[in-house]
Amino acid sequence: MSPQDAPASRSDQSVVLDIESGIAQLFRSARHVIRRYSAEVHPELQPTGFSILRHIAQCGPSQASSIIAATGLDKSAVSRQLSALRSLGLLATRPDPTDGRSSYLVTTPLAEERLAAVRRLVTLDYAVRFETWSGDELATFARLLERFNEYPPNGAP
Repeated sequence: MSPQDAPASRSDQSVVLDIESGIAQLFRSARHVIRRYSAEVHPELQPTGFSILRHIAQCGPSQASSIIAATGLDKSAVSRQLSALRSLGLLATRPDPTDGRSSYLVTTPLAEERLAAVRRLVTLDYAVRFETWSGDELATFARLLERFNEYPPNGAP
């Protein structure tokens, strides 16, 4: 590396560190928001359970193994959360029509109702957050976020 390359390299490093700091703040904010949304669904619902419930609502009927694969959570943690979701009346089990030995997890009407309320809250939250952004800025942000998320971090599945 030549001496004239060093400042640019330090500048690039500074930008990367600024991005990492912004992402860390985003994660902290997301944890807070997920706790809030979880409580909106049910006061006893834990954030991990909320994430699992949302996954099932978005992906449709699911088996525990696919939830484990999609979330990267430990089998016992998923099992505990699925039990809690069932006991809160947010999740039901339906037999697999093609294999009587297997079953699928599905959201209940109560869960759908509560998740619809959360979606309305999310829409309002983001409307406030983005109220000063132009349509072009929002489109650029969405495109860059999608691009960023295309590649998992090193070591991720």
